[in-house]
Amino acid sequence: MRAPAALLGYLPRFFTQKSITAFFTAFLLCSAFFFSRLLPPLWILFGFAEVYCFFFFLHKLTRRWSHVSNAVFEKKLFRTSLWIRIVWVVFSYVFYTTMLGEPFEFEAGDAKGYHGEALWLLGLIKDNKWSQYVSYIGKNYSDMGYPMYLGLVYYIAGENLLIPRLLKAVIGSFGALITYKLARNNFGEATGRMAGIMTMLVPNLIYYTGLHLKETEMVFVVVSFIYLGDRVIRSRRLRLADFALLSLLAIVLFFFRTVLAACLIASMFIAAVFTSSRISGLAKRIGLVLILLTGIILLATTPLADNVNEYLANSSNNVSSQMRNFSAHRAKGENNKLAVYGSTSVFLPLMLMAPFPTLVNIAEQQSAMMLAGAYFTRNVYAFFVFVALITLFKQRKLREHVLLLAFITSYILILASSGFALSERFHLPLLPFLLTFAAYGISQMNQRNKKYYQPYLVFIVLLIVGWNWFKIAGRS
Repeated sequence: MRAPAALLGYLPRFFTQKSITAFFTAFLLCSAFFFSRLLPPLWILFGFAEVYCFFFFLHKLTRRWSHVSNAVFEKKLFRTSLWIRIVWVVFSYVFYTTMLGEPFEFEAGDAKGYHGEALWLLGLIKDNKWSQYVSYIGKNYSDMGYPMYLGLVYYIAGENLLIPRLLKAVIGSFGALITYKLARNNFGEATGRMAGIMTMLVPNLIYYTGLHLKETEMVFVVVSFIYLGDRVIRSRRLRLADFALLSLLAIVLFFFRTVLAACLIASMFIAAVFTSSRISGLAKRIGLVLILLTGIILLATTPLADNVNEYLANSSNNVSSQMRNFSAHRAKGENNKLAVYGSTSVFLPLMLMAPFPTLVNIAEQQSAMMLAGAYFTRNVYAFFVFVALITLFKQRKLREHVLLLAFITSYILILASSGFALSERFHLPLLPFLLTFAAYGISQMNQRNKKYYQPYLVFIVLLIVGWNWFKIAGRS
């Protein structure tokens, strides 16, 4: 009998070089076809820096750190992740202040809103007027958590914009560490290390540590919930402390994004029912189902359930109404008349690969142009996610990872029916889990799988050119 092939513990140079070349090709094609909309030099520099740094250091670090001990790896992962994020926080603060006269990003709507609301809330608390804030929030619970968190930070550390962002650097670094542990528990040490390094390097997660938005904290809570839930499912017995912490994380998330919290609870329920008996015994899974059902029933009696019910009631109209808004009801220059053709059936097949980079000059979308390279890294590592899913299907191991798959699938379905299907910010909660599967896909690469990589990159380049044509044609 032939011995099984050894698993890869690093990303070979072949894939990094082809990826960088593909981005350069996509940029050249968009520049040639849409020359009148040539990307500004600053965003060209950002885009290539994002792509090159991600792939170059992914290859280098997955090889260099593959032989160190577990304890050393965890220290390296956290410290390097922290330094990367601290440097970005300070740089972005100076960059935005220089470019815009204030340390907020381009098109900063929510960020300024959260900052202002946190300061207002802090003033209300000092004046013993908490009831006024409760009246203002009403039933919009998902808009309540982050301003409260910011207000608490301001109360303790003063009204300095850098402090919350430096805290995000710490939180994001712990997120990379937890992703490593989650991937290790599911797919082994080598895959876990690659997943942790990818999470450390992926430009999207770094970018949001420099903004006054809730995504960094929210992603951390999500990955912590899934990590702990996965540990509960894989452990030999149920522990009350684990359920208490899971409940706390769920409650916190309800006040950050209510539908996302409901998605996590539903994913836990699905995992408890369908996880393979090789991973979790039947008796334990029955106990877990009963506990989850009790929690769901209790949750249904609270006002938090109203937010979920409202979303479900409007889900059939979410996409069409949002596309009409993108088509005709936005500020001058931001409308795209072709957006009206967007629908769940159009978005769903693209969700693992999306969003796509903006490689043309859209003056109203500075942030999208700035993050073109970051978007492209998602387009590329989606290939390894596909490889992972196909491999698990062929090996009949999908039921060993039901929790991860249930969350990815349910959240993708929510996104595809929300009207924000191609909005990069709303994809962030998926990233740690997509990177986990991408790392497993890399570990499975061989000559048979490798031959599909270049055709896939050609397909991605064509999609990117088509996407940029869409953005221009809809505005002409």
